[in-house]
Amino acid sequence: MEAEKKVFVRKATGLVREIGPLTAIVIVLTNVIGLGWQKRLFQFSTAGTPETQFLLGLPPIVMSFIVVGIIVLLTVWVFAILGAAMPRSGGGYVYISRLIHPFVGFIASWMEYFSIAVSYGLIGTAVFEAILIYAGVAKWTLPTWFGTSWFLCLGGVVVVVVFALLALMGVRMYALLLQVMFVIPLVITVFIYISMLAATPQSMAAGIQEVAGVAPEAFTNKAIALGIGEGAAPYWTAVGTAAIGSYWAYIGFAASTFVAGEVKEATKNLPKTLFAANIFIILLYVTISLIATRAATMVGKVGDYSFFSAYAWMSYGPQGNVLSQVSATMPRAWMPNIAAFSAYGLGWSWIVALIPLFAVFWVANDIPPFILTSSRILFAMAFDRVMPERLADVSERWHSPVTAIFVTMVVAFIGNLAESDIISGWPVIGAYINSGGGVVATDIWDTIFFLLACLAGVFFVLTARGKSIYDKSAYKPSKTVIGAVGLIATLANLYLLYLVAIGYPIWEPWIFTVVLFVAGAAIYYYYKSKGSRVGVDYTTIYAEIPPE
Repeated sequence: MEAEKKVFVRKATGLVREIGPLTAIVIVLTNVIGLGWQKRLFQFSTAGTPETQFLLGLPPIVMSFIVVGIIVLLTVWVFAILGAAMPRSGGGYVYISRLIHPFVGFIASWMEYFSIAVSYGLIGTAVFEAILIYAGVAKWTLPTWFGTSWFLCLGGVVVVVVFALLALMGVRMYALLLQVMFVIPLVITVFIYISMLAATPQSMAAGIQEVAGVAPEAFTNKAIALGIGEGAAPYWTAVGTAAIGSYWAYIGFAASTFVAGEVKEATKNLPKTLFAANIFIILLYVTISLIATRAATMVGKVGDYSFFSAYAWMSYGPQGNVLSQVSATMPRAWMPNIAAFSAYGLGWSWIVALIPLFAVFWVANDIPPFILTSSRILFAMAFDRVMPERLADVSERWHSPVTAIFVTMVVAFIGNLAESDIISGWPVIGAYINSGGGVVATDIWDTIFFLLACLAGVFFVLTARGKSIYDKSAYKPSKTVIGAVGLIATLANLYLLYLVAIGYPIWEPWIFTVVLFVAGAAIYYYYKSKGSRVGVDYTTIYAEIPPE
Protein backbone atom coordinates (compact mmCIF):
# COMPACT_ATOMS: atom_id res chain seq x y z
CA MET A 1 0.00 0.00 0.00
CA GLU A 2 2.79 2.42 0.91
CA ALA A 3 4.64 1.69 -2.36
CA GLU A 4 1.48 2.43 -4.30
CA LYS A 5 0.95 5.67 -2.42
CA LYS A 6 4.45 6.84 -3.36
CA VAL A 7 3.66 6.61 -7.07
CA PHE A 8 0.44 8.49 -7.87
CA VAL A 9 -1.62 10.36 -5.27
CA ARG A 10 -4.02 7.40 -5.10
CA LYS A 11 -4.97 4.28 -7.04
CA ALA A 12 -7.90 5.92 -8.85
CA THR A 13 -8.45 9.51 -9.94
CA GLY A 14 -11.95 9.77 -8.47
CA LEU A 15 -13.22 11.30 -11.72
CA VAL A 16 -16.16 9.59 -13.43
CA ARG A 17 -16.72 9.06 -17.16
CA GLU A 18 -19.96 11.01 -17.59
CA ILE A 19 -19.23 12.93 -20.83
CA GLY A 20 -21.07 11.43 -23.79
CA PRO A 21 -20.21 11.94 -27.50
CA LEU A 22 -22.56 14.91 -27.94
CA THR A 23 -21.13 16.75 -24.94
CA ALA A 24 -17.57 15.98 -26.10
CA ILE A 25 -18.38 17.66 -29.42
CA VAL A 26 -20.06 20.64 -27.75
CA ILE A 27 -17.07 21.14 -25.41
CA VAL A 28 -14.84 21.66 -28.47
CA LEU A 29 -17.39 23.81 -30.33
CA THR A 30 -18.06 26.14 -27.43
CA ASN A 31 -14.38 26.38 -26.49
CA VAL A 32 -13.44 27.44 -30.02
CA ILE A 33 -16.36 29.46 -31.42
CA GLY A 34 -16.46 32.68 -29.45
CA LEU A 35 -14.78 36.06 -29.68
CA GLY A 36 -12.18 35.31 -32.35
CA TRP A 37 -14.26 34.56 -35.41
CA GLN A 38 -16.40 37.66 -34.86
CA LYS A 39 -13.50 40.10 -34.57
CA ARG A 40 -10.50 38.54 -36.37
CA LEU A 41 -12.24 38.67 -39.77
CA PHE A 42 -11.61 42.43 -39.78
CA GLN A 43 -8.84 42.84 -37.22
CA PHE A 44 -6.45 40.91 -39.49
CA SER A 45 -7.62 42.41 -42.77
CA THR A 46 -5.54 45.58 -42.45
CA ALA A 47 -2.62 44.82 -44.79
CA GLY A 48 -4.03 47.14 -47.44
CA THR A 49 -3.68 44.47 -50.15
CA PRO A 50 -5.58 45.65 -53.25
CA GLU A 51 -8.71 43.57 -53.69
CA THR A 52 -7.86 42.99 -57.36
CA GLN A 53 -4.95 40.82 -56.12
CA PHE A 54 -7.14 38.45 -54.06
CA LEU A 55 -6.55 34.85 -55.23
CA LEU A 56 -9.82 33.39 -56.54
CA GLY A 57 -11.46 36.46 -55.05
CA LEU A 58 -10.71 35.22 -51.51
CA PRO A 59 -9.61 37.91 -49.03
CA PRO A 60 -6.40 36.98 -47.14
CA ILE A 61 -8.29 36.28 -43.90
CA VAL A 62 -10.59 33.79 -45.65
CA MET A 63 -7.63 32.01 -47.25
CA SER A 64 -5.94 31.91 -43.82
CA PHE A 65 -9.00 30.23 -42.30
CA ILE A 66 -8.60 27.52 -44.95
CA VAL A 67 -4.82 27.11 -44.57
CA VAL A 68 -4.83 27.17 -40.76
CA GLY A 69 -7.89 24.91 -40.78
CA ILE A 70 -5.79 22.26 -42.56
CA ILE A 71 -3.05 22.64 -39.92
CA VAL A 72 -5.70 22.32 -37.21
CA LEU A 73 -6.97 19.06 -38.72
CA LEU A 74 -3.43 17.65 -38.83
CA THR A 75 -2.94 18.60 -35.18
CA VAL A 76 -6.33 17.20 -34.23
CA TRP A 77 -5.37 13.92 -35.89
CA VAL A 78 -2.31 13.67 -33.64
CA PHE A 79 -4.39 14.48 -30.55
CA ALA A 80 -6.98 11.89 -31.59
CA ILE A 81 -4.33 9.18 -31.84
CA LEU A 82 -2.66 10.09 -28.55
CA GLY A 83 -5.97 10.67 -26.79
CA ALA A 84 -7.24 7.23 -27.78
CA ALA A 85 -4.01 5.66 -26.54
CA MET A 86 -3.89 7.69 -23.30
CA PRO A 87 -7.47 8.75 -22.49
CA ARG A 88 -6.69 10.54 -19.26
CA SER A 89 -7.48 13.96 -17.83
CA GLY A 90 -4.78 16.50 -18.60
CA GLY A 91 -4.57 15.64 -22.29
CA GLY A 92 -1.39 17.06 -23.78
CA TYR A 93 0.30 17.13 -20.38
CA VAL A 94 0.09 13.34 -20.23
CA TYR A 95 1.24 12.91 -23.84
CA ILE A 96 4.26 15.22 -23.66
CA SER A 97 5.41 14.16 -20.19
CA ARG A 98 5.23 10.44 -21.06
CA LEU A 99 6.63 10.59 -24.59
CA ILE A 100 9.14 13.48 -24.59
CA HIS A 101 10.20 14.38 -21.03
CA PRO A 102 8.44 15.07 -17.70
CA PHE A 103 9.91 18.58 -17.38
CA VAL A 104 9.00 19.50 -20.96
CA GLY A 105 5.48 18.20 -20.39
CA PHE A 106 5.14 20.18 -17.18
CA ILE A 107 6.43 23.49 -18.58
CA ALA A 108 4.38 23.27 -21.79
CA SER A 109 1.25 22.42 -19.83
CA TRP A 110 1.94 25.03 -17.16
CA MET A 111 1.98 27.67 -19.88
CA GLU A 112 -1.11 26.19 -21.52
CA TYR A 113 -2.85 26.16 -18.15
CA PHE A 114 -2.07 29.83 -17.66
CA SER A 115 -3.26 30.56 -21.21
CA ILE A 116 -6.65 28.93 -20.62
CA ALA A 117 -7.12 30.15 -17.04
CA VAL A 118 -6.32 33.78 -17.92
CA SER A 119 -8.57 33.51 -21.01
CA TYR A 120 -11.33 32.35 -18.66
CA GLY A 121 -11.14 35.77 -17.00
CA LEU A 122 -10.61 37.67 -20.25
CA ILE A 123 -13.78 36.18 -21.73
CA GLY A 124 -15.72 36.81 -18.52
CA THR A 125 -15.09 40.53 -18.98
CA ALA A 126 -15.47 40.33 -22.78
CA VAL A 127 -19.12 39.29 -22.31
CA PHE A 128 -19.88 42.83 -21.16
CA GLU A 129 -17.66 44.35 -23.84
CA ALA A 130 -19.70 42.49 -26.47
CA ILE A 131 -22.86 44.10 -25.09
CA LEU A 132 -21.19 47.51 -25.36
CA ILE A 133 -20.09 46.89 -28.95
CA TYR A 134 -23.49 45.83 -30.22
CA ALA A 135 -25.66 48.12 -28.13
CA GLY A 136 -25.09 50.92 -30.62
CA VAL A 137 -25.91 48.77 -33.65
CA ALA A 138 -29.10 47.51 -31.97
CA LYS A 139 -29.86 51.08 -30.80
CA TRP A 140 -29.90 50.13 -27.14
CA THR A 141 -29.32 52.83 -24.52
CA LEU A 142 -26.91 51.77 -21.77
CA PRO A 143 -25.95 53.74 -18.64
CA THR A 144 -22.54 55.43 -18.82
CA TRP A 145 -21.16 53.35 -15.94
CA PHE A 146 -21.66 50.17 -17.98
CA GLY A 147 -18.53 50.90 -20.00
CA THR A 148 -16.26 51.86 -17.12
CA SER A 149 -13.23 49.74 -16.25
CA TRP A 150 -14.43 49.03 -12.75
CA PHE A 151 -17.78 47.71 -13.95
CA LEU A 152 -16.19 45.57 -16.68
CA CYS A 153 -13.78 44.10 -14.13
CA LEU A 154 -16.40 43.50 -11.44
CA GLY A 155 -18.87 42.04 -13.94
CA GLY A 156 -16.19 39.71 -15.28
CA VAL A 157 -15.27 38.57 -11.76
CA VAL A 158 -18.92 37.73 -11.05
CA VAL A 159 -19.13 35.70 -14.26
CA VAL A 160 -15.94 33.81 -13.36
CA VAL A 161 -17.16 33.02 -9.83
CA VAL A 162 -20.61 31.88 -10.96
CA PHE A 163 -19.26 29.47 -13.56
CA ALA A 164 -16.62 28.16 -11.15
CA LEU A 165 -19.33 27.36 -8.60
CA LEU A 166 -21.34 25.58 -11.29
CA ALA A 167 -18.23 23.61 -12.32
CA LEU A 168 -17.92 22.29 -8.76
CA MET A 169 -21.16 20.38 -9.32
CA GLY A 170 -19.61 18.02 -11.86
CA VAL A 171 -19.66 17.46 -15.60
CA ARG A 172 -23.14 15.90 -15.81
CA MET A 173 -24.87 19.15 -14.85
CA TYR A 174 -22.31 21.19 -16.79
CA ALA A 175 -23.07 19.17 -19.90
CA LEU A 176 -26.68 20.39 -19.87
CA LEU A 177 -25.54 23.98 -19.35
CA LEU A 178 -23.11 23.70 -22.27
CA GLN A 179 -25.75 22.35 -24.61
CA VAL A 180 -28.23 25.11 -23.79
CA MET A 181 -25.55 27.81 -24.17
CA PHE A 182 -24.63 26.31 -27.54
CA VAL A 183 -28.08 25.85 -29.05
CA ILE A 184 -29.27 29.44 -28.43
CA PRO A 185 -26.54 31.21 -30.48
CA LEU A 186 -26.52 28.40 -33.05
CA VAL A 187 -30.17 29.12 -33.87
CA ILE A 188 -29.45 32.86 -34.11
CA THR A 189 -26.48 32.08 -36.39
CA VAL A 190 -28.91 30.69 -38.96
CA PHE A 191 -30.57 34.11 -39.16
CA ILE A 192 -27.15 35.79 -39.41
CA TYR A 193 -26.39 33.59 -42.41
CA ILE A 194 -29.76 34.39 -43.98
CA SER A 195 -29.29 38.13 -43.49
CA MET A 196 -25.86 38.18 -45.15
CA LEU A 197 -26.84 35.77 -47.94
CA ALA A 198 -29.78 38.01 -48.76
CA ALA A 199 -27.59 41.12 -48.91
CA THR A 200 -27.66 43.22 -52.06
CA PRO A 201 -25.69 46.35 -52.94
CA GLN A 202 -28.84 48.34 -52.25
CA SER A 203 -29.56 46.75 -48.84
CA MET A 204 -25.93 47.09 -47.70
CA ALA A 205 -25.73 50.72 -48.74
CA ALA A 206 -29.05 51.51 -47.05
CA GLY A 207 -28.01 49.68 -43.86
CA ILE A 208 -24.67 51.47 -43.61
CA GLN A 209 -26.44 54.76 -44.19
CA GLU A 210 -28.89 53.86 -41.38
CA VAL A 211 -26.14 53.15 -38.84
CA ALA A 212 -23.38 55.56 -39.89
CA GLY A 213 -25.40 58.34 -41.47
CA VAL A 214 -23.12 58.35 -44.54
CA ALA A 215 -22.73 56.26 -47.70
CA PRO A 216 -20.18 53.39 -47.72
CA GLU A 217 -18.05 55.22 -50.31
CA ALA A 218 -17.28 57.82 -47.64
CA PHE A 219 -15.27 55.23 -45.70
CA THR A 220 -13.39 53.98 -48.74
CA ASN A 221 -12.48 57.48 -49.88
CA LYS A 222 -11.29 58.39 -46.39
CA ALA A 223 -9.21 55.20 -46.07
CA ILE A 224 -7.52 55.96 -49.40
CA ALA A 225 -6.86 59.53 -48.29
CA LEU A 226 -5.34 58.30 -45.01
CA GLY A 227 -3.00 55.91 -46.86
CA ILE A 228 -4.55 52.43 -46.99
CA GLY A 229 -2.57 51.64 -50.15
CA GLU A 230 0.78 52.87 -48.86
CA GLY A 231 3.09 49.93 -48.20
CA ALA A 232 0.36 47.44 -49.05
CA ALA A 233 1.40 43.84 -48.37
CA PRO A 234 1.46 41.23 -51.16
CA TYR A 235 -1.37 38.70 -51.02
CA TRP A 236 0.47 35.77 -49.42
CA THR A 237 2.24 38.03 -46.94
CA ALA A 238 -1.20 39.26 -45.92
CA VAL A 239 -2.37 35.65 -45.62
CA GLY A 240 0.54 34.90 -43.29
CA THR A 241 -0.32 37.88 -41.11
CA ALA A 242 -4.00 36.92 -41.11
CA ALA A 243 -3.03 33.39 -40.04
CA ILE A 244 -2.16 34.79 -36.59
CA GLY A 245 -5.75 35.91 -36.12
CA SER A 246 -7.34 32.81 -37.65
CA TYR A 247 -5.16 30.53 -35.50
CA TRP A 248 -6.27 32.45 -32.41
CA ALA A 249 -9.87 31.89 -33.52
CA TYR A 250 -9.27 28.12 -33.78
CA ILE A 251 -7.63 27.73 -30.35
CA GLY A 252 -9.49 25.19 -28.23
CA PHE A 253 -9.75 22.60 -31.00
CA ALA A 254 -8.44 19.86 -28.68
CA ALA A 255 -10.47 20.90 -25.62
CA SER A 256 -12.13 17.53 -25.03
CA THR A 257 -8.75 15.79 -24.68
CA PHE A 258 -8.12 17.69 -21.43
CA VAL A 259 -11.17 15.98 -19.91
CA ALA A 260 -10.55 12.63 -21.62
CA GLY A 261 -10.59 10.92 -18.23
CA GLU A 262 -14.29 11.80 -18.00
CA VAL A 263 -15.32 10.88 -21.57
CA LYS A 264 -17.34 7.69 -21.97
CA GLU A 265 -15.55 5.06 -24.08
CA ALA A 266 -12.86 7.62 -24.81
CA THR A 267 -10.72 5.32 -26.93
CA LYS A 268 -13.58 5.08 -29.42
CA ASN A 269 -15.44 8.37 -28.97
CA LEU A 270 -12.57 10.84 -28.64
CA PRO A 271 -11.21 10.57 -32.23
CA LYS A 272 -14.68 10.68 -33.82
CA THR A 273 -15.92 13.61 -31.80
CA LEU A 274 -12.71 15.62 -32.27
CA PHE A 275 -12.95 15.35 -36.04
CA ALA A 276 -16.70 15.98 -36.13
CA ALA A 277 -16.37 19.16 -34.04
CA ASN A 278 -13.42 20.59 -35.94
CA ILE A 279 -14.76 19.90 -39.42
CA PHE A 280 -17.92 21.76 -38.37
CA ILE A 281 -15.84 24.69 -37.07
CA ILE A 282 -13.74 24.97 -40.24
CA LEU A 283 -16.83 24.90 -42.45
CA LEU A 284 -18.49 27.52 -40.25
CA TYR A 285 -15.49 29.86 -40.26
CA VAL A 286 -14.83 29.59 -43.98
CA THR A 287 -18.44 29.89 -45.13
CA ILE A 288 -19.52 32.71 -42.83
CA SER A 289 -16.36 34.73 -43.52
CA LEU A 290 -16.92 34.25 -47.27
CA ILE A 291 -20.53 35.40 -46.99
CA ALA A 292 -19.63 38.37 -44.78
CA THR A 293 -16.80 39.58 -47.02
CA ARG A 294 -18.98 39.12 -50.11
CA ALA A 295 -21.61 41.39 -48.58
CA ALA A 296 -19.05 43.98 -47.45
CA THR A 297 -17.22 44.11 -50.79
CA MET A 298 -20.34 44.72 -52.88
CA VAL A 299 -20.53 48.38 -51.78
CA GLY A 300 -18.22 51.34 -51.41
CA LYS A 301 -16.01 50.40 -54.36
CA VAL A 302 -13.39 53.01 -55.17
CA GLY A 303 -10.41 51.90 -57.25
CA ASP A 304 -8.80 48.75 -55.76
CA TYR A 305 -10.78 48.89 -52.53
CA SER A 306 -14.31 48.48 -51.20
CA PHE A 307 -16.12 49.12 -47.96
CA PHE A 308 -14.75 45.80 -46.61
CA SER A 309 -11.08 46.82 -46.77
CA ALA A 310 -11.80 50.39 -45.70
CA TYR A 311 -13.93 49.34 -42.71
CA ALA A 312 -11.28 46.90 -41.47
CA TRP A 313 -8.36 49.28 -42.01
CA MET A 314 -10.09 52.23 -40.37
CA SER A 315 -11.05 50.07 -37.37
CA TYR A 316 -7.75 48.28 -36.66
CA GLY A 317 -5.10 49.70 -39.01
CA PRO A 318 -1.83 51.41 -38.08
CA GLN A 319 -3.63 54.61 -37.08
CA GLY A 320 -6.01 52.79 -34.75
CA ASN A 321 -9.75 53.40 -34.79
CA VAL A 322 -10.32 56.39 -37.07
CA LEU A 323 -13.93 55.68 -38.02
CA SER A 324 -15.00 58.80 -36.16
CA GLN A 325 -13.36 60.88 -38.88
CA VAL A 326 -16.26 59.76 -41.09
CA SER A 327 -19.05 58.88 -38.66
CA ALA A 328 -19.50 59.30 -34.92
CA THR A 329 -22.02 56.42 -34.80
CA MET A 330 -20.13 53.73 -36.72
CA PRO A 331 -19.00 50.85 -34.46
CA ARG A 332 -15.66 49.10 -35.01
CA ALA A 333 -15.70 46.27 -37.51
CA TRP A 334 -17.03 42.95 -36.26
CA MET A 335 -18.60 40.27 -38.44
CA PRO A 336 -22.16 40.53 -37.01
CA ASN A 337 -22.20 44.23 -37.95
CA ILE A 338 -22.30 43.17 -41.61
CA ALA A 339 -25.44 41.14 -40.89
CA ALA A 340 -26.89 44.19 -39.11
CA PHE A 341 -26.24 46.48 -42.09
CA SER A 342 -27.94 44.03 -44.43
CA ALA A 343 -30.87 43.48 -42.06
CA TYR A 344 -31.47 47.20 -41.70
CA GLY A 345 -31.38 47.63 -45.45
CA LEU A 346 -33.82 44.75 -45.96
CA GLY A 347 -36.18 46.07 -43.31
CA TRP A 348 -35.51 43.08 -41.03
CA SER A 349 -34.89 45.06 -37.84
CA TRP A 350 -35.93 42.05 -35.74
CA ILE A 351 -32.69 40.31 -36.78
CA VAL A 352 -30.71 43.32 -35.56
CA ALA A 353 -32.31 42.85 -32.13
CA LEU A 354 -30.92 39.29 -32.05
CA ILE A 355 -27.35 40.28 -32.89
CA PRO A 356 -26.31 41.35 -29.33
CA LEU A 357 -27.61 37.98 -28.06
CA PHE A 358 -25.65 36.24 -30.83
CA ALA A 359 -22.44 38.02 -29.85
CA VAL A 360 -22.85 37.62 -26.10
CA PHE A 361 -23.76 33.93 -26.16
CA TRP A 362 -20.97 32.99 -28.55
CA VAL A 363 -18.54 34.79 -26.23
CA ALA A 364 -20.06 33.48 -22.98
CA ASN A 365 -20.22 29.85 -24.02
CA ASP A 366 -16.40 29.80 -24.10
CA ILE A 367 -16.44 30.03 -20.34
CA PRO A 368 -17.71 26.58 -19.21
CA PRO A 369 -15.13 24.58 -21.21
CA PHE A 370 -12.33 26.93 -20.10
CA ILE A 371 -12.84 26.10 -16.42
CA LEU A 372 -13.19 22.39 -17.22
CA THR A 373 -10.03 22.11 -19.31
CA SER A 374 -7.71 24.31 -17.25
CA SER A 375 -8.68 22.76 -13.91
CA ARG A 376 -7.97 19.27 -15.31
CA ILE A 377 -4.43 20.29 -16.28
CA LEU A 378 -3.76 21.31 -12.67
CA PHE A 379 -5.44 18.13 -11.45
CA ALA A 380 -3.29 15.91 -13.70
CA MET A 381 -0.03 17.54 -12.61
CA ALA A 382 -1.02 17.28 -8.94
CA PHE A 383 -1.99 13.63 -9.44
CA ASP A 384 1.58 13.08 -10.66
CA ARG A 385 2.83 14.84 -7.51
CA VAL A 386 4.59 17.74 -9.28
CA MET A 387 2.05 20.21 -7.90
CA PRO A 388 0.51 20.38 -4.42
CA GLU A 389 -1.38 17.11 -3.84
CA ARG A 390 -4.34 19.13 -2.58
CA LEU A 391 -5.02 20.12 -6.21
CA ALA A 392 -5.88 16.49 -6.94
CA ASP A 393 -8.72 16.48 -4.38
CA VAL A 394 -12.02 15.29 -5.87
CA SER A 395 -15.49 15.82 -4.43
CA GLU A 396 -17.03 12.47 -3.51
CA ARG A 397 -20.50 13.83 -4.28
CA TRP A 398 -19.87 15.70 -7.54
CA HIS A 399 -16.70 13.95 -8.77
CA SER A 400 -15.08 17.28 -9.60
CA PRO A 401 -11.54 18.51 -8.71
CA VAL A 402 -12.71 21.16 -6.25
CA THR A 403 -9.38 22.71 -5.24
CA ALA A 404 -8.11 22.88 -8.82
CA ILE A 405 -11.31 24.65 -9.85
CA PHE A 406 -11.02 27.16 -7.00
CA VAL A 407 -7.37 27.96 -7.79
CA THR A 408 -8.22 28.36 -11.49
CA MET A 409 -10.97 30.80 -10.55
CA VAL A 410 -8.43 32.95 -8.68
CA VAL A 411 -5.95 32.87 -11.58
CA ALA A 412 -8.78 33.92 -13.92
CA PHE A 413 -9.12 37.18 -11.99
CA ILE A 414 -5.84 38.23 -13.66
CA GLY A 415 -7.69 38.03 -16.97
CA ASN A 416 -10.49 40.21 -15.59
CA LEU A 417 -7.95 42.84 -14.52
CA ALA A 418 -6.18 42.71 -17.87
CA GLU A 419 -9.22 42.87 -20.18
CA SER A 420 -10.88 45.66 -18.19
CA ASP A 421 -7.64 47.74 -18.18
CA ILE A 422 -8.46 48.71 -14.61
CA ILE A 423 -4.80 48.68 -13.50
CA SER A 424 -3.17 49.47 -16.86
CA GLY A 425 -1.94 52.79 -15.48
CA TRP A 426 -0.11 51.26 -12.53
CA PRO A 427 3.71 51.40 -12.61
CA VAL A 428 5.48 48.24 -13.88
CA ILE A 429 2.62 45.76 -13.34
CA GLY A 430 0.26 47.83 -15.48
CA ALA A 431 2.48 47.25 -18.52
CA TYR A 432 1.87 43.50 -18.27
CA ILE A 433 -1.67 43.20 -16.97
CA ASN A 434 -3.69 45.07 -19.55
CA SER A 435 -5.68 44.28 -22.69
CA GLY A 436 -2.58 44.53 -24.88
CA GLY A 437 0.17 43.58 -22.45
CA GLY A 438 2.23 40.50 -21.65
CA VAL A 439 -0.42 38.56 -19.77
CA VAL A 440 -2.69 38.31 -22.82
CA ALA A 441 -0.06 36.74 -25.10
CA THR A 442 -1.92 33.46 -24.78
CA ASP A 443 -1.37 32.43 -28.40
CA ILE A 444 2.38 32.19 -27.75
CA TRP A 445 1.83 29.62 -25.00
CA ASP A 446 -0.86 27.81 -26.98
CA THR A 447 1.40 27.41 -30.01
CA ILE A 448 4.31 26.10 -27.93
CA PHE A 449 2.02 23.56 -26.28
CA PHE A 450 0.49 22.25 -29.51
CA LEU A 451 3.88 22.16 -31.22
CA LEU A 452 5.27 19.93 -28.47
CA ALA A 453 2.16 17.74 -28.43
CA CYS A 454 2.60 17.13 -32.16
CA LEU A 455 6.26 16.31 -31.55
CA ALA A 456 5.06 13.79 -28.93
CA GLY A 457 3.12 12.16 -31.78
CA VAL A 458 6.44 11.57 -33.58
CA PHE A 459 8.00 10.18 -30.40
CA PHE A 460 4.98 7.92 -30.02
CA VAL A 461 6.29 5.62 -32.76
CA LEU A 462 10.03 6.22 -32.35
CA THR A 463 10.72 5.57 -28.66
CA ALA A 464 10.48 2.32 -26.73
CA ARG A 465 8.05 3.85 -24.23
CA GLY A 466 5.86 5.17 -27.03
CA LYS A 467 5.83 1.86 -28.84
CA SER A 468 4.71 0.04 -25.68
CA ILE A 469 1.75 2.45 -25.36
CA TYR A 470 1.05 2.13 -29.11
CA ASP A 471 0.85 -1.67 -28.85
CA LYS A 472 -1.90 -1.40 -26.20
CA SER A 473 -3.94 1.26 -28.01
CA ALA A 474 -7.34 0.35 -29.42
CA TYR A 475 -7.04 2.93 -32.21
CA LYS A 476 -3.73 2.80 -34.05
CA PRO A 477 -3.03 3.55 -37.69
CA SER A 478 0.35 2.37 -38.99
CA LYS A 479 3.46 3.72 -37.29
CA THR A 480 4.63 5.20 -40.58
CA VAL A 481 1.42 7.17 -41.00
CA ILE A 482 1.48 8.39 -37.39
CA GLY A 483 5.12 9.45 -37.66
CA ALA A 484 4.61 11.21 -41.00
CA VAL A 485 1.48 13.11 -39.96
CA GLY A 486 3.06 13.94 -36.61
CA LEU A 487 6.14 15.37 -38.35
CA ILE A 488 4.07 17.42 -40.81
CA ALA A 489 1.90 18.74 -37.96
CA THR A 490 5.03 19.61 -35.95
CA LEU A 491 6.54 21.58 -38.83
CA ALA A 492 3.22 23.32 -39.52
CA ASN A 493 2.90 24.35 -35.87
CA LEU A 494 6.51 25.52 -35.91
CA TYR A 495 5.55 27.81 -38.80
CA LEU A 496 2.58 29.10 -36.80
CA LEU A 497 4.87 29.77 -33.83
CA TYR A 498 7.13 31.79 -36.15
CA LEU A 499 4.15 33.84 -37.38
CA VAL A 500 2.93 34.43 -33.83
CA ALA A 501 6.44 35.35 -32.65
CA ILE A 502 6.98 38.02 -35.30
CA GLY A 503 3.48 39.31 -34.55
CA TYR A 504 4.62 40.51 -31.11
CA PRO A 505 7.06 43.39 -31.72
CA ILE A 506 6.83 44.59 -28.10
CA TRP A 507 8.86 43.11 -25.24
CA GLU A 508 6.18 42.64 -22.58
CA PRO A 509 4.75 39.31 -23.89
CA TRP A 510 8.22 37.78 -24.10
CA ILE A 511 9.31 39.03 -20.69
CA PHE A 512 6.13 37.66 -19.17
CA THR A 513 6.70 34.33 -20.96
CA VAL A 514 10.19 34.07 -19.48
CA VAL A 515 8.84 34.87 -16.01
CA LEU A 516 6.16 32.21 -16.49
CA PHE A 517 8.79 29.68 -17.56
CA VAL A 518 11.03 30.40 -14.56
CA ALA A 519 8.09 30.18 -12.14
CA GLY A 520 6.99 26.87 -13.67
CA ALA A 521 10.51 25.43 -13.52
CA ALA A 522 10.81 26.44 -9.85
CA ILE A 523 7.48 24.77 -9.00
CA TYR A 524 8.38 21.58 -10.86
CA TYR A 525 11.81 21.12 -9.27
CA TYR A 526 10.57 22.08 -5.81
CA TYR A 527 7.84 19.44 -5.78
CA LYS A 528 9.99 16.83 -7.50
CA SER A 529 12.73 17.39 -4.91
CA LYS A 530 10.20 17.34 -2.09
CA GLY A 531 8.66 14.12 -3.39
CA SER A 532 12.01 12.42 -3.88
CA ARG A 533 12.92 13.10 -0.23
CA VAL A 534 9.88 11.13 0.93
CA GLY A 535 10.34 8.30 -1.54
CA VAL A 536 8.07 9.21 -4.44
CA ASP A 537 9.10 7.10 -7.45
CA TYR A 538 9.02 9.57 -10.34
CA THR A 539 10.60 7.03 -12.66
CA THR A 540 7.53 4.84 -12.25
CA ILE A 541 5.10 7.76 -12.48
CA TYR A 542 6.35 8.95 -15.85
CA ALA A 543 6.77 5.44 -17.22
CA GLU A 544 3.07 4.74 -16.76
CA ILE A 545 -0.23 6.21 -17.88
CA PRO A 546 -2.18 7.50 -14.85
CA PRO A 547 -4.88 5.13 -13.56
CA GLU A 548 -8.59 5.59 -14.29
